[in-house]
Amino acid sequence: MTAIDRRSFLAALSATIAASGGSRLAFAGTPEPLFVSASLDSSDAAYVAVFALDGRMLFNTRLPERGHDIAIRPFSEDLVVFARRPGNWAAIIDRNSGNVTRVVTSPPGRHFYGHGVFSADGGLLYATENAMATGDGVLGIYDATADYRRVGEMPSYGIGPHDLAFLPGHRHIVVANGGIKTHPGTGREILNKDEMEPSLALVDPQSGSVLVKTDLGAALKGLSIRHLAVTAAGTTVFGCQFEGDPNEMPPLVGVMTPDGKTRFLDMPEDDLGALQNYVGSVSLDASGKLAAATSPRGNTIAFWDVSSGQYLGRRRMSDVCGVAAAPIEGVLLATSGNSGVRLAPVATQELKRLGGTELDRWTWDNHLRRL
Repeated sequence: MTAIDRRSFLAALSATIAASGGSRLAFAGTPEPLFVSASLDSSDAAYVAVFALDGRMLFNTRLPERGHDIAIRPFSEDLVVFARRPGNWAAIIDRNSGNVTRVVTSPPGRHFYGHGVFSADGGLLYATENAMATGDGVLGIYDATADYRRVGEMPSYGIGPHDLAFLPGHRHIVVANGGIKTHPGTGREILNKDEMEPSLALVDPQSGSVLVKTDLGAALKGLSIRHLAVTAAGTTVFGCQFEGDPNEMPPLVGVMTPDGKTRFLDMPEDDLGALQNYVGSVSLDASGKLAAATSPRGNTIAFWDVSSGQYLGRRRMSDVCGVAAAPIEGVLLATSGNSGVRLAPVATQELKRLGGTELDRWTWDNHLRRL
């Protein structure tokens, strides 16, 4: 991948700024539920967009390359869009105007893995990164109060950290170490396919020490842990992607308690097969009691009750990946690469299309966040 610095990013942006927009509506402080996701247009140009449940696009801002996940800074207008891995840039977007206010680049010898999370006060941003010389995972630390200057790093206690999240109280960070070693020189190629080391690590951001590290055992070493959602009680839902024999069908969605104990969530074999060994994103509904996992390869959204582990069925949606809580309990919002955006109630088979046609013409990327 070509390295992106702030000057070249803004140059690419300025060439297309006139096309970056829909209506620039100010919405800070309004109760309207809004959502943000990376996207592509029909020519595969990359954007980040904010939209409302009535189908209105509030803005779409051009990016020089595909974005991945978005970190939302508390008590601020900042949205941080991370490049798709292995990328070296993160764009700071003003959530009111859609303007790019700053571009952060990873330091030499590091690249981003597509995800970040803020401290409770919004002062520090923690980003999953790769130490390219060794392949070790690190969490880069950026001071958002000082123009996102990088102020340090700590180990992720694994290889290939991808998603990360704070547990309730913001005292500890849970990290999904995917176990996959990559290098920008070889793109997304897995360099250690026979020696993967997936794990979940609970890290103290103050000391940088690991409190709990849990792996899935030798039999599941090909099961890369990728994405996370955390309940109010501190239970972490995790979704996986299997890099082993495609004829095998290991479980793909599990939960970890704050003390590091893990268990997988059951589902019928046919439904597990429908996931095609790939979970692209996980989320909780507004109640925090129901979990959803998406599979763009399997065109499927699957649901569970988190506390009981009861499987609640699945819905078919072509190329579905992004998922986030809708404002109503028991309903998720899902995005697709070719089917737009849909409301997905857990209790019914219906997938409700949002109003208008604007959202249907976009290719929505991997992740969806509610503002």
